[in-house]
Amino acid sequence: MTIRCLLLCLILLAATPLAQAAPRALTLFSDASLIEVEVAAKKGVAEFSFPLPIREGTIRVKPLDSSSSIGRVDLLPFRTPDRLQKELDNLTEQKNRLEDRLKALDTREDIFAAAAKSQSSKAPRKTKSNPDPLTSVRQGTDFAIAQLEAVFTARRRTEQELKKVMARLTGLQKTAIGGPTLRISATPATTRIRIAAILKEGGWTPRYEIRIQGTGSAQITLAADNSAPLPDGYAVSATPATLSAGQPRQTYPYSANGSPRLSTWQLPVEQEQVTAGPLPGFSLTIQNNTSLPLPAGKAALYYAGEYLGTTDFSAVAAGASTTLTGPR
Repeated sequence: MTIRCLLLCLILLAATPLAQAAPRALTLFSDASLIEVEVAAKKGVAEFSFPLPIREGTIRVKPLDSSSSIGRVDLLPFRTPDRLQKELDNLTEQKNRLEDRLKALDTREDIFAAAAKSQSSKAPRKTKSNPDPLTSVRQGTDFAIAQLEAVFTARRRTEQELKKVMARLTGLQKTAIGGPTLRISATPATTRIRIAAILKEGGWTPRYEIRIQGTGSAQITLAADNSAPLPDGYAVSATPATLSAGQPRQTYPYSANGSPRLSTWQLPVEQEQVTAGPLPGFSLTIQNNTSLPLPAGKAALYYAGEYLGTTDFSAVAAGASTTLTGPR
């Protein structure tokens, strides 16, 4: 009987489709970033929190089931979680107190520095109440200097503590940046929904690999670099298109191997000069004989497979040329 029950459970598990995580995609255009996600409504309501701020007026919401419909759509502003906000407030108060302490120490330093200077400049006069003026001056000077040393020690410790607080505060402030929350009402109660929006900041930056052999031409590869932090849990890809071109026809995924390569050309080179010695250097003029402009970015040069350095790559119109030099 027990074996039959186990077999029945296994059959039911095999017949039941496993729940899959909703797809999340981030496409980097040359001038913007498009975020697309799929969510499922529960009891007629679906919510999604964007990982980063989005551009106003770029939200699109579409039902994925033909018999479904979208009702009210509300955009709720980003709100820092209470626990995180409390820690941010505490760290801000610590920072303010430490800065106030540094200001007070500056005042104490001025006072005791003036006192030490005043004591050391006194002309010793022997009187009935002060039979040993040199000793009195020395004691006053030593006291002022000792106070200055205490001020210097307190300032050093305060600055170290302030540095730690600022590092923690900066780290938490980065995690406190997020986008708004989208709340959607839909029918039926379990409708699947696709959400799309343009992030407020984003897009890839051009990086070129220029490979020459001294044959009068260069193999130029355009790669899509991204310096901004990417949200976790998203399939990230890049497209050479601009946002105004609409839905991209071709995308190239980011991988552990690095930035995706978008295009490769073989372009003519003139005035090619290369030094591959202990002090490497290069100078060459590249002719853009393609029908497309090449955007500005960074370029790494390779001669006969050897890396010789990186230089700036100026934007080049179709049919125009540009001269690259570096790094000597």
